[in-house]
Amino acid sequence: MKIEIKKILLPAVFLAASASFILAGQSCSMPKGNTQPDTIVCSEIVGPKNEERKETEFFVVTKNDTSAFSLIVATRENKVGWIEFRMFPTQKYFQYINGSSNDTTAFRISDSRNHEYHIPEYKELIHEMDLCLGAASKVYDLTTMDAMSGFLSTFGDIAVMTTNLLNANCKLNEHGYYWHSDMTKELAKTPLAEDLSIMLKKYNRRVKRISCQEGLVSVPKEAMLDRNISKDLSIPDKVWEVSLYIKLEPLQQK
Repeated sequence: MKIEIKKILLPAVFLAASASFILAGQSCSMPKGNTQPDTIVCSEIVGPKNEERKETEFFVVTKNDTSAFSLIVATRENKVGWIEFRMFPTQKYFQYINGSSNDTTAFRISDSRNHEYHIPEYKELIHEMDLCLGAASKVYDLTTMDAMSGFLSTFGDIAVMTTNLLNANCKLNEHGYYWHSDMTKELAKTPLAEDLSIMLKKYNRRVKRISCQEGLVSVPKEAMLDRNISKDLSIPDKVWEVSLYIKLEPLQQK
């Protein structure tokens, strides 16, 4: 789906004294059992605004620091079908599609292109995903989750690990790329599936399989440095990027 990116202003989102509030059409709440009192999860409807189908973006804010990571939950009659994960370093997804806002109280800037959101490290990202799912579970039935999708580079460390494994164990094909099957095989050696399954356990879900699909491009090392890669990982000159399809299944039959 192509999205027209517009010049817009950031909406107000964080001016409230209570732990749960609504402002400028955006809902924010403090995670249950939160050990960081300045951490809240915000949500914004980004898809069809009707009772039958809906898409909602969830993201974490700590003090005045908004995470670039977003979880987009697609529902039908309040039951979750699929979830998309994305990284938005300069502008959240709902801001792309909802046009502009005249209220810039939250960040006190006039142009969102000049604002950079915090890009979390891998372990922090998994924690943020957990918080976003926790917030979504208060509204939607997550036990119906069927799949997740997004890009490998969102999980910065995992993209680097997968590329290093590919370089060590596989050969480029005649087109100068790795086969998707090789990427899927080497990705399975990383902790991604296990980390996601641990997080999904509370919703009676686990990862059945992770497939590398569609498109395969290389990202320069310089660009990956902006992805907040763990210091103990060696980043190759180029890191392979691909879209991921994560099939989920029940942890146990009800």
